[in-house]
Amino acid sequence: MSLTTPVTPATSTEPTWSRPATSVVPTAPSTGVTGDATDGAADDAMGSGAEDAMGGTAEDAMGGGAGHRTRPRRRPRPVALRAAWFAAALFWTAFAVLEGVNHGWLAGGMALLFAVAPDLTMLAAIGDPTPTVRGQLPPRAVPYYNLAHRAAVPLGLAVLYTFTAPKEWAPLFAALCGWLAHISYDRAFGYGLRTKEGFQRD
Repeated sequence: MSLTTPVTPATSTEPTWSRPATSVVPTAPSTGVTGDATDGAADDAMGSGAEDAMGGTAEDAMGGGAGHRTRPRRRPRPVALRAAWFAAALFWTAFAVLEGVNHGWLAGGMALLFAVAPDLTMLAAIGDPTPTVRGQLPPRAVPYYNLAHRAAVPLGLAVLYTFTAPKEWAPLFAALCGWLAHISYDRAFGYGLRTKEGFQRD
């Protein structure tokens, strides 16, 4: 009978927390694309994205984006037409001044009042929440503005006054002269009727 002592394998007494951790990094399967090709594809993607972003920004800045209100491009009025309107403006101004001189302060005051009154129609837009851009009149005021800036309205009233008035009243005629002078000056300087959106018509 042999007396043998069983031998146990030696175990490490080193704590597990001191052992360096090892990790296995999975490698991507080879796709056959070299580094240069990958870089080129990335550059193409970045380039196309940058071009799209720059193009979209430029389009938005120019007002091409949907929902943007932009001021339409107007064609200039013929010089001869503007000169004719300016001559008419001088004529009606002289007539209004003459009425004021000949018939007193009331006629002169009415002429001055109606020389600025057509633009007061823009006050009809007070409280209109519609956003506008520079040079655009709020749509709520457009019908009143156009009515007050049609030369046919005061001209027709002047003809009606001349032939049907039972008694001449100079302040009324002076007011119509001032009104026509205002419209004529507007046309001479390139301002006219408005579109329904509030922009100047061609």
